[in-house]
Amino acid sequence: MTGMPGRAAGIAAALVVGLLVGSSAHADDSKKQERRIGEAAADRQLYVSKLVLLDAKQIALGELALQRSQDPQVRRLAKQLVADHRKHLGDLRTWAEGQSLQVAAIDLSAAEDEGVGGSGSAGIQEGYEERMEDVDERLDDAIGDAQEDVSEVREKTGEDFDKAFISRVVDDQEEGQKLVRDGLDTYRADAAFSLLLNRTGNVIDRQVEQGKRVEEALD
Repeated sequence: MTGMPGRAAGIAAALVVGLLVGSSAHADDSKKQERRIGEAAADRQLYVSKLVLLDAKQIALGELALQRSQDPQVRRLAKQLVADHRKHLGDLRTWAEGQSLQVAAIDLSAAEDEGVGGSGSAGIQEGYEERMEDVDERLDDAIGDAQEDVSEVREKTGEDFDKAFISRVVDDQEEGQKLVRDGLDTYRADAAFSLLLNRTGNVIDRQVEQGKRVEEALD
């Protein structure tokens, strides 16, 4: 059997090379896509952890005010703060269970980031683990800042305590409003999570209004 003519053999070789290059490019694209999925999972882990930290901080501040303050308005706000954020934390964990997502377990004396359930494919896991190195560092910094804020309030007494407590709560809740808006923009395609964030936003808006009213009364 004779071989291919030179031109035909060259065309065939070029086709084979083209197929190999296309296959390699497709594999690279698939790996990049997997890494993006893993990175997105880590980013969501950080976002949910920020919500958990907001809950944990407001619960800690509210409980502190119930121990320290004698002002009826401050105590009413503190009691509502604790109730609202405990409920939100429970709702958040219920949603996370439905997503096979283990949310961070945070208090202001210790923190544990439990990660995302399920290992996924190698590319997804690789992207997730690399991004989580930065997520863990940023979360640790945020927890440290929250601890300092609570400690500063704890050091106050009497009317100074009440004013420091209210000021801290209002500032935190306004940051919470920004956090919710960011989440609604980023996760607008996730209907269930968006619904949860809308409810979160309504609670935070109410707390900002209540906090400012008490703050004005104390001035």
